[in-house]
Amino acid sequence: MNTANLDNTQPLNNQAKKVIISLNPKAGSGPSGQLAAELRNILNSRGFKAEVDTDLPSIVSKSKLAVAANNLRCVVGVGGDGTQTLMLNELPPEANLCVFPQGTENVLAKYFQLPQTPEEVADLVTHGRVAQIDAGRITEANGESKLFCLMVGCGVDAAIVHQLAADRTGHITKLSYLPPIWKVIKKYNYPKLLVTSEEWGNEVLDAHVLFVMNINRYALGISMTPDIKPQDGKLGICAFKKRGVFQMLRYFLLLLTNQHHKRKDCVIRYVSSLKVSSKEMPDAPTQIDGDPCGTLPVTIETVPQRLRLIVPAS
Repeated sequence: MNTANLDNTQPLNNQAKKVIISLNPKAGSGPSGQLAAELRNILNSRGFKAEVDTDLPSIVSKSKLAVAANNLRCVVGVGGDGTQTLMLNELPPEANLCVFPQGTENVLAKYFQLPQTPEEVADLVTHGRVAQIDAGRITEANGESKLFCLMVGCGVDAAIVHQLAADRTGHITKLSYLPPIWKVIKKYNYPKLLVTSEEWGNEVLDAHVLFVMNINRYALGISMTPDIKPQDGKLGICAFKKRGVFQMLRYFLLLLTNQHHKRKDCVIRYVSSLKVSSKEMPDAPTQIDGDPCGTLPVTIETVPQRLRLIVPAS
């Protein structure tokens, strides 16, 4: 997405000099750690007070103090989409987030065309603007909730994400998904999912795979819900109505070729909130932004302008 099309971007506070670079402790001695250190050095040479921190409670505490002192330029999330979702959930709402993409897919960074080198990220911190982007919230039956940047998956893709997390032994690559995909598709039952929303009355939409999108980008550059916008206060629903391994392969090919929206067994809608449950599998898994979440039933809703994202000035 061309960030010049975003509404109401704001200039950064030029008096705020504190920059906290958030780094996964497991990445500290690897390439991501070296890139984070390089970014810190560049920013400090420009007059900022930048530091790398690998301790989440420390990052949150420092962020709150800097926000209270009106001195927080931003927190830089070094990592993939899961890192940015963690920052969204843990940081104070007033904190600006700058993405330094170092993950497998980097969907958020690719969608907003964000830079990937230390020098370019330093330029973003120096000259960027703040866009207030919609987030989403998923709430389970026990009241526990999480915010998400990108999307919620219910069904087979969530089962694959859960299996990947269970099998994970190190850094995730695109090839890491192949074994869990094979494990899941052989045994998954594709339960019927029941989707309701007050915005369409008493109708119950049934599906066997469901994606709820906050932005119009999925892994591999797939466009799920083409009319969703990052500041429109809506979520895009992409529901597939047939079940089975061969149908999943067919849907995947339709998504890759952007033909899914032309099929009657694919339903696309736009709402601000919805509920998802299943009688066939009441505890069917869910995932947010490519990481395991919880289980059904859930309520999913938009949280307008919740994410303060630093984007290029033009």
